[in-house]
Amino acid sequence: MTENEINGILRGHEIRNEELLRTLQTKGVALDKGRSVEHQFWANSQREAAMLAKKLYERGFLVLAISPVSTEDDSKLWNVEAGVQQAPTVAASREISEELTRLAAEFDAVYDGWGTSI
Repeated sequence: MTENEINGILRGHEIRNEELLRTLQTKGVALDKGRSVEHQFWANSQREAAMLAKKLYERGFLVLAISPVSTEDDSKLWNVEAGVQQAPTVAASREISEELTRLAAEFDAVYDGWGTSI
């Protein structure tokens, strides 16, 4: 993945994260308090998904799922979900988005963002 591609992905995360924080705030979620947050990734193979999951685990994440998903064109992607206790403001930070985008890119995967239950 090129720097331009990474920067484009990060711009998309920044826009989405601002919207997500606004939505959470309107629903009464304390944005600066730790809570269960799930980060979502897409990998092109089981091997890449497993290697990404291992690195996430080493960084303190709980791997919640590694599963194949069929796409509309009958190819397979691998979903990796990793949980962590984190404040929404931390999950939405450029630092976390960049760290996870670059980590995913090491395994030919894509960081798709984060979410939390309300």
